[in-house]
Amino acid sequence: AVSGAGTGWLGVIRGGVSVVLALGPVQWFLAGPLKKLSARRRVMPTLVALGITAVLLAVFGLLFASADAVFAAFLERVTTTPDWAESAPLRIFLFVLFAVLLAAVVLVALRPVNDPVGPQKKFKVSRSIWLVPLTAVNLLFASFVAVQITALFGGDAWVLRTAGLTYAEYARQGFFQLVVVSVFVLGIVAVAGGLLRAERRERWLLAGLLGMLCGLTMVVLVSALHRMNLYTDAYGLSRLRLSVQATVWWLGALFALVLLAGAVRFAGRGSGWLPRTVVLVTGLGLGAFAVVNPDLQVAYSQVEVRGVTQLDSDYLGDLGAEAVPALDRLPEPQRSCVLADVVEANGLDRPDPWNGWNLARSQARDLLAEHPVNESVECGPKPYRGSD
Repeated sequence: AVSGAGTGWLGVIRGGVSVVLALGPVQWFLAGPLKKLSARRRVMPTLVALGITAVLLAVFGLLFASADAVFAAFLERVTTTPDWAESAPLRIFLFVLFAVLLAAVVLVALRPVNDPVGPQKKFKVSRSIWLVPLTAVNLLFASFVAVQITALFGGDAWVLRTAGLTYAEYARQGFFQLVVVSVFVLGIVAVAGGLLRAERRERWLLAGLLGMLCGLTMVVLVSALHRMNLYTDAYGLSRLRLSVQATVWWLGALFALVLLAGAVRFAGRGSGWLPRTVVLVTGLGLGAFAVVNPDLQVAYSQVEVRGVTQLDSDYLGDLGAEAVPALDRLPEPQRSCVLADVVEANGLDRPDPWNGWNLARSQARDLLAEHPVNESVECGPKPYRGSD
């Protein structure tokens, strides 16, 4: 947004990296004020005076400290590094880093990036070169969906009837392969739609094949999501499972945008809005994923699905403070054992520093103040260690 880049893919990419590219000129951006500051006559004498002062104080201070034990103890109290100063170097480094990034953003805003002109050259090739492969791939996708329709959406009964196939194997054997398939299809659509030049009649045929391929791929994504839902119905959510589900929804949104862009483009209108819309949808998706509150959803799912006797207490104890409201519903002694680990892992037994306040931790502390952890319970070995 700051770069002012155009609507094409190259413009979006260049706009995204423009801030990084601007890190080089930052030194020239800051050189003017620094040069003016160093040009003043009082700066160098002040620095020299401070250096001489530091040397003299160090020499005489060490001599006085070695000569008198009381003065040495006083000097030790004065010069002892406070607790907050231990993290000062890291904080200073982060401050400088983000200050430089902010300067780069200002530079990019002052000098917007010119929208790069992408290669407009499209290649005219024989129809058979793209017709045969796209038709074959569409037939393969259609066959997969048709033959596997019962297996893909057969539900729990089909999984249980299949010899030697567990929920984990059912989800893992197909899920990631199907996601990779969808990514490859995006590449095929990008190459075919961006580089191939077709005549009017051929253009509609190419658009139809690519649209059919995208539609079939969306069905494949639905089947991948269904596999993961079967998995979570049996074993509950985890951070990884929730993340991959969100990724599938994001890929589905991308394919919907590609289909819409293709329809708009072949209706005679431009599709230059697609790259920025993809970036916008990705940003909104990340925001929505945070609002969903993953750790809380994971905790609720584990408590409701697994049951007390099969809880993976080690995993639940590693969750964030957001999970406390769900974990508070556990019966004793599991509740106190799990929450004790959460309290220790998230520092809920001490207040946040002034610059580190967090809403979830604050709410968790209020809840634990009303329902304290029973520290007298004995937390023995975990009754179950689930396998992901």
